[in-house]
Amino acid sequence: MNTKLTRLEKYWILYDVGNSAFVLLVATILPIYFNYLASSAGISEVDYLAYWGYATSVATVAVALIGPVLGSIADTRNYKNRCLPHA
Repeated sequence: MNTKLTRLEKYWILYDVGNSAFVLLVATILPIYFNYLASSAGISEVDYLAYWGYATSVATVAVALIGPVLGSIADTRNYKNRCLPHA
């Protein structure tokens, strides 16, 4: 079977690879690095887990508050259509 990918399909593949790498970094590598930094700073395991929870909670609330505002701006100023590649 000899099928060629369209330009848009190639862009979606690249997006998926980048998104998967980002999720891997945030979900696995960053907590391990944070654990290393906290243990080398002499912070107890209970405390650094609490700090990690606080940091992720603050980031989640910030995204929840800023996301709809930026989404509305992107919708009203037509930013989303400018970023799409032409097929």
